[in-house]
Amino acid sequence: MNKEIEQALMQGVNLMQIGKTSEAETAFKDVIQKHPEIAESHQLLGLIYAAREDFINAQECFKQAVRIEPNNAAYNSNYANTLQDTWKIEESIPFYQKAIELKPDFVDAHFNLGNSFRKLQRFPEALKCYEQAKRINPQYVKCYINTAVVYEAMKQIDRAIAEIFEALKFAPQSFELLSYLAVMYSIKKEYEPSMNYFRKAFETGQADDKFFLNYGTVCIELNQPAEAAKAFLKSAELNPGKNAVLGRALHQKMLIADWSGIKEINDEIVRRLPLKEDVADPFGYMGYSDSESDLQIAGFLYLNRKFPTLPKDFTTKKYPRHKRIKIAYVSGEFREHANGSLMTGLIECHDKEKFEVIGLDNGESDEGNLRRRLTAAFDEFIDIRPIGDFDLMQQLKAKEVDILFNLNGFFGAHRTGIFSNRSAPIQINFLGCPGTMGIDYMDYLIADNVVIPKTSYQFYNEKIISLPHSYQINDSKRPELKRTITRQECGLPEGAFVFCCFNNIYKITPETFKRWMRVLKRVPNSVMWFYYNFPEGPENLKREAQALGVDASRLIFSPYIKMADHIERNVLADLFLDSLPYNAHTTASDALWANVPVLTLQGKSFAGRVAASLLHAVEMPELITYTEQEFEDRAVDIATHPEKLAALKVKLAKNRLTTPLFNTKLYTKHFESALIEAYERYQSDLPPAHIEVKP
Repeated sequence: MNKEIEQALMQGVNLMQIGKTSEAETAFKDVIQKHPEIAESHQLLGLIYAAREDFINAQECFKQAVRIEPNNAAYNSNYANTLQDTWKIEESIPFYQKAIELKPDFVDAHFNLGNSFRKLQRFPEALKCYEQAKRINPQYVKCYINTAVVYEAMKQIDRAIAEIFEALKFAPQSFELLSYLAVMYSIKKEYEPSMNYFRKAFETGQADDKFFLNYGTVCIELNQPAEAAKAFLKSAELNPGKNAVLGRALHQKMLIADWSGIKEINDEIVRRLPLKEDVADPFGYMGYSDSESDLQIAGFLYLNRKFPTLPKDFTTKKYPRHKRIKIAYVSGEFREHANGSLMTGLIECHDKEKFEVIGLDNGESDEGNLRRRLTAAFDEFIDIRPIGDFDLMQQLKAKEVDILFNLNGFFGAHRTGIFSNRSAPIQINFLGCPGTMGIDYMDYLIADNVVIPKTSYQFYNEKIISLPHSYQINDSKRPELKRTITRQECGLPEGAFVFCCFNNIYKITPETFKRWMRVLKRVPNSVMWFYYNFPEGPENLKREAQALGVDASRLIFSPYIKMADHIERNVLADLFLDSLPYNAHTTASDALWANVPVLTLQGKSFAGRVAASLLHAVEMPELITYTEQEFEDRAVDIATHPEKLAALKVKLAKNRLTTPLFNTKLYTKHFESALIEAYERYQSDLPPAHIEVKP
């Protein structure tokens, strides 16, 4: 390299060092134009692009540098970094290995090679790389953190914690280490040390948006929605467009009917979603938004961040045709829970000559009756909590599972990672997520033509399996009601007309509440009966009622009780008033089983059309309304005409046992015919397609 080129490059480096990167970029481009064979100029220009996170242009620069000087360790490592940054993970590995071959003590190359293996879930290889980096530089703190991340993914939380304590010897005041420890202890459900380390991390003065996100998440675990909302709003102050913190704050406020500022939060979400900013937690946002398009975007952004479609094709070679189609259900709620209560009859009714049925349990046992029925009904029942996603994917492939059901979607103890790993050739979103998951590794969504009419298919990434009556499975073995609970026991006034809504309070929007309060005003001697989880909810709703001119004593609140007892107390209500944009789902089925008519206002999204689906399946479409005024007038009409309520109850009592809604065997036949059709498409090398099951 001649002196003139050296001076030109040095001038560019000096410009970089004082922050004049545009002038430096021009200087390096000038050198490249005149002397394209100088590798260092490509390397330096690549560093400018990489600093701007323009990884595509950086990658091209480093590629040229490696082409010119293939035996330069730094060039190989930097090129590999940009390959990793653009998710060309497999391609990055040989360039890191070349850099290490050229320079065995290249600690960053060992570390970043470990990161490539970690992203490919090749955990033993990742751990070897991190260990080598630590041998070269025992104080390389990032190595301990990423080693801990690998152990966390492998469900070895104690080993992850041990790594962080090792790193603390070198950096005892490290904000990153202290906050990571807080999260690890929360995963172990050891909340006292978790909160202690959150406090220590905060005292470093470096708390960032991710810190408040993690702190808020632990507040949720501790049943502190108000504190969680504050933490998420603080995170949003620092970085509003990441980690769905705006939506998380909105949902926590909705859980306790704290409606202060929610319109402004939602306006910001609606403004940012089209910009592809990850602002809305999709599960919580279903309780507030009825925009199928916004919910689709929210689902994609959330999962693309947390559980992206992996760049490596993990699909296995095609399985041979099995005599019994192998299906597996993944759930964190195989117990007394809304989903557990719905699912049990389906598992029992599966045709075991046609299907081998596996339960993949990611939740706790309550040792109740539903749990016993479920575990007895599965051909195989596996506790997957201690198994990492990658290992579980390999086990499912070894079993040649054909169809894998996601019963959680975005809520509860979900295991979305095994779906992003493409653990089965057919993957189905069912029951737990009343809407699209927004991501292409979910092949099908179980629905019906009410919850998802054909005009809405464009807003769902999955292909739609449309069942003939209702998408919602129900258990025909629900216990018959003993009707022994009295109004007095539940704090209900004798002689009053009892409206109820046993939906979770987060489903009660200000608009829904105003609609109900207008009905109460028009029906003398009526009350509204609610179920609640958090004490702040009743306080806030009573205050809102007073503000709308309704005596707060007309709102009755009952706490959570066992599911069987809760269904029993449904009998005491006269009419269930539904919410919008998120309807009653299992709670509607509970009410109908208890012979309580459910009055709904049909919405514009899957979650807002479920009650209408159930009412069609129980052949009571007269309880479906389509405008606010119609809803209010129908509620008042039923409440003020006892003979109309009595006629509805007589019809419901008859239909409950004769229509499809609670006919588990009929549902299972329709369900299985859809699975067989999806399986035959797979065996014929056809991609997933919409399936409509005829009755």
